[in-house]
Amino acid sequence: MDEKIIPIVLFLVMGFIAWVVIASIRRVLVARLQAGVQTRLLDRFNSAESLMAYGETESGRQFLASVLEERAARTSPYRSILSGVQAGILLIVFGSALLLLHHTGVTPEDAAVVFGVIPVALGIGFLLAAAATYVLSNKFGLLEKPNSL
Repeated sequence: MDEKIIPIVLFLVMGFIAWVVIASIRRVLVARLQAGVQTRLLDRFNSAESLMAYGETESGRQFLASVLEERAARTSPYRSILSGVQAGILLIVFGSALLLLHHTGVTPEDAAVVFGVIPVALGIGFLLAAAATYVLSNKFGLLEKPNSL
């Protein structure tokens, strides 16, 4: 049974690595494109007065708000706290499921049980992580909608 699982696991790991690399490349390209557009837009302003005049228009306010939101999102400590809580809950549930399988005496030959318990454990872990993220985000005040006039 072990010889049959190794190619499957190898294929899944290679697929995951490819996905991570492609997602990272995409993120870098999008960031470069956004930075280039923002730089070209800012280069068009030759004085502080023209930048202030642009900032008073609707599109200028949207542009400046998006720049400020990007910076706040990158520097927000809440993001790293929530990511840590999510990963911790997910790993605890996944590890508990594996320990439960070991404790009940399930062997690798019982592939249907192993491949059934792992996705269920991951699903439960994601649900618990989402619930914890919602509760913490609510306590941090991240879910409050800004009052718009």
